[in-house]
Amino acid sequence: MPSFNRIGILGAGRAGTAIARSAARSGIEVQIASTRSPRQMHYHLLQYAPSASGVYAEDIAEGVKLIVLAVPQEDLDDVDPIWVDNKILIDATNRWDNEPLPAWLQTRLNSGLSSSEALAEHFRSAEVVKALNHISHWAMDAPRTQQLPAAGIASNDAVAAQKVADFVAALGFDPVIANSLASGCHLEPGTTFFNVAATADQLKKQLQKSD
Repeated sequence: MPSFNRIGILGAGRAGTAIARSAARSGIEVQIASTRSPRQMHYHLLQYAPSASGVYAEDIAEGVKLIVLAVPQEDLDDVDPIWVDNKILIDATNRWDNEPLPAWLQTRLNSGLSSSEALAEHFRSAEVVKALNHISHWAMDAPRTQQLPAAGIASNDAVAAQKVADFVAALGFDPVIANSLASGCHLEPGTTFFNVAATADQLKKQLQKSD
């Protein structure tokens, strides 16, 4: 069990609600925010994440150490950096072809940064950790077998990476920690184990490609 019992999630789409359901099954309290008000999210959450509490994004930080970023990258300008101030921010986002991106993100990508590195520069007051973006929604809800599916974690901060690893383990995955945030590019769409189950050994080899 992780050293915290509450998380926040920014984004109430398929990814955000799947993570919310998985966390709730592990006994972790979930606060979830989106561009809709808590009242507007009420029936949506009853259907897709009934154990989660809908909140305003600016209220999500109180008592929460870990926040999952699960919004489309084209909507990142809707996320105020102050909401994740001094938090561990799990980057569960993905970059899709032809997706319109905020200018600051596109500029950083054009400079050669990975999307997570670009987010780390934008959300400077948070410790960004790439994780959970390569896990399919159905895999979040699938029963666990003796061979746990692996989940990659990429960060430049060992302490933050370990805390996210504890959280990922609580969700029923075998965490594999990479040596740097840049390695998170090997968890993105088009890579070998994106939305494909992998063992810890397989994923470790994948993440070591940029080490």
